[in-house]
Parts: sequence; structure tokens; C-alpha cells
Amino acid sequence: MNPRFFYLLLSLLLNGFEFHEFGKAHETKSLACVLVEEIGGGSSSIPRTIRQTPVELHLNDPLNLIPVAPITSSPETLHLHVTDPSGKLLSPKLSSCEVTYLLPQEVPLAWVRSLTEEKRSPRALGHPWYSLSVKDDTSGNTVSAVLGPQGEKDDQLTVFLAVYSPSATLYARLGDPLSVPCGIWRGQQSRFAIEWRHRALGDGRVLYAYDGRVDRIEEIFPGYEMNFSTLHSHGNASLLVDKVAVSDHGTFLCTIYLPYIRAQRDMQLEVTALPTVTFLPDPLFARPGQEITLSCEVSHFHPLAISVHILVRLPEDSQLSVLPGVSLSTHTINKDGTFSLTASLSIIASPEHHGARYFCRVRHVSAPEGVTRSNTLQVAGVAGLSLEDGMYLFMVALALYGSLTFLHRKFKLFFGTQESKKDE
Repeated sequence: MNPRFFYLLLSLLLNGFEFHEFGKAHETKSLACVLVEEIGGGSSSIPRTIRQTPVELHLNDPLNLIPVAPITSSPETLHLHVTDPSGKLLSPKLSSCEVTYLLPQEVPLAWVRSLTEEKRSPRALGHPWYSLSVKDDTSGNTVSAVLGPQGEKDDQLTVFLAVYSPSATLYARLGDPLSVPCGIWRGQQSRFAIEWRHRALGDGRVLYAYDGRVDRIEEIFPGYEMNFSTLHSHGNASLLVDKVAVSDHGTFLCTIYLPYIRAQRDMQLEVTALPTVTFLPDPLFARPGQEITLSCEVSHFHPLAISVHILVRLPEDSQLSVLPGVSLSTHTINKDGTFSLTASLSIIASPEHHGARYFCRVRHVSAPEGVTRSNTLQVAGVAGLSLEDGMYLFMVALALYGSLTFLHRKFKLFFGTQESKKDE
């Protein structure tokens, strides 16, 4: 038998094994999504409503080597077959999937006009387009993608643009540098633009705008930059903040524009400033029956949400007890935008509380373990002579000794002068 037959048979077996393993590696289940539409509202008497349609998102094999699974869902379900050259939708742990219709159109912004300056839109814009938002539980990213037609069938789609960033809220310390993350995939499209906006309390502003086609910065706010080397080589469109200020607290929006389409990701930034805590009086001395006001001064913290408690551990106890009746002053705003306030509590010093330790405990997002200051109450006359009392008595004795010595010399000098006069 010809040896080449055995080589051919072995090759077929290996290829079959590789195909099977490839299929297992790329086999993905359908992703359950929801198509969100706003309907109604044609007149003032008809309110707008939200309609949600179930969607099955079938991720196609880019090489068409995996057979398409049969569709067994309900007839009301919309089926979309998507090819994902970006690779951002192939994670096995995608969740929170939402689809909306997208209307491709020109954008009247200075940094976007060059993308569509020829005024000729492609034929593909006549087919349905969708915006897709999914959360990747593996990486922790949320992906916003634009799905457009792949061929003439309306249910055959491909990813044209993907923008991704962390889903969790970002925390940054006041005064520190910061990189607000935003990654993009745009395939081979060379025409693109990037816009960074900041929004807080209803007010918005453009921090950075870049026209990638002409390689020109169109808008820039002082203190913000982008790394163009990582942008063009790795799709890293992160915004670099020189020093985080209280005014950066709010929502950062990263918007990527391609001709006639765009995708956006928003990230919430919490600016934190660690509070400075001072617990007064320090030292904590009192006479029996004296009223003392404990003051816990908490200054230069951000954000405003904070909790302040005064606690005590009595000499015979091993546990801390929260003291009721603590009053909080109104907060003040400092020049840098941080806040300050004072918590106070009046106590009566008694001999039984000698040696009690009082604590001021502050809970704030900038200090997960809290900030604590403490003082120990010393009641006069309870524990006998203290070192301070001994020093005080020594000083009194020294002063008394000096006074008596001075008077003794004066009397001796006076009586010695009288005796001398009598002798004469």
C-alpha cells in the first residue's frame, strides 16, 4: 500500500480533531437581549411609552466553520445574526444586553465635519442599524457597539464600531493624576474623531476634541491630555487628567465618531479627599462635676456624605459604647471645594469616669477603615498626686523657700544695722 495514503489519513484525522477543538473554542450560546423602543407621543394627548421586544443575538463564526444552531424561541423574538471582528462580544460571560435602533446621520460638530465632507452616504445606510450595549462580567467592562448590515439581509449584521470602558464607578484622590479609561475598536476605518465631555449637576463642557482624520486637536481644556501613541497603536483613547479637582466629580463621556455613526461610553467619577480629624480638648483634664464639651473637628473632606460618632470605653468596660446626643454643625465649603464640620458633645466629669477613653470615629468613602482619634479623661484628685501635681508642688515649695530666704536676709541685715548703732 502506498505510504502516502497513511500520511493523508493521518492529516485528515488531525484536521478533523483541530476542527472539533476549534468549534468547541468558538462555540457561543445565543445572547438574550432586549430591543428598547420609544413609541407613541405623536400628539400632546398621547403619552410616550417604552416597548421592549425580546432579541436573540446569535454570534456568527467569522470563518463560517461552525454550523448555525436551530432557532427554537418564540415567534415574537427578533433574531439577529452578528459577526464580531472586534472580538469584544465573544466573552462567555456577557450580561445586561440592550439593543436600540440607530439612525446614521451627519453630526454638526467642527471635529466631525471632515468625516463626511464628500456628502455622499453609502448604500448600507438604507438598512437597519442598531446600537448594542452589553456588560462583560469577565473583564468588568461595558461595551457599546454599532451593528450594521453585512450583505443584503436585514438580520445579518457585523460590528462596525466598539467602545468599551470599566462598568464600576471610578474613585480618584483629590490632587492626584488620573487616567479615565476608554478603549475603541474601529476596524480599518481611518476616519474617526474623539470627544470627551464632562457633566455634573446638569452642566456640561467639552474637555477634549480630536479629529483623527486630519490629526488635529479641535478643543482642549487646560489640565487634560491624550496619549496619541497608544491611541493609534492600541485604540487607547483614555483621557489623562493632570490633577484631579473637585470640579471633576461627575460623569465623563467618551464619544467615538465614524462617518455617520457614533458610540459612547460614560463613566462616573467620585473625587475623594481624606478628612483631617482633630479631637479636643487635648489633653482632657477636668475637676469633679465640671462640664466639658468634646469637639471633633472634621475638615477638608469630599464628597459630603460622612458619619461622625463619639464613643466611650469606661475603665471597667472592654467594649466601646456610642454616646447619644452628638450635635453636628452645618458644613462649610472650603476654597478647594472640600467640606468641613464639627461634632460636639457635653459630658460631666465624675470620679467614676477617671481613666475613661473617649473616641471620635469618622466614616467616609475616602477611608474605608475609618479615621479615629481618642483622648483619656483625667479627673483631678482621684488617682492621688500625679507627676504634674508633684511638679506643681515642687515649684510652689521652691518659690516659698526663695521668699523665706529673701526675708531672712532682709531681717538679718535690718537687725544687724540696729545693733551696730547701739554699740556706737
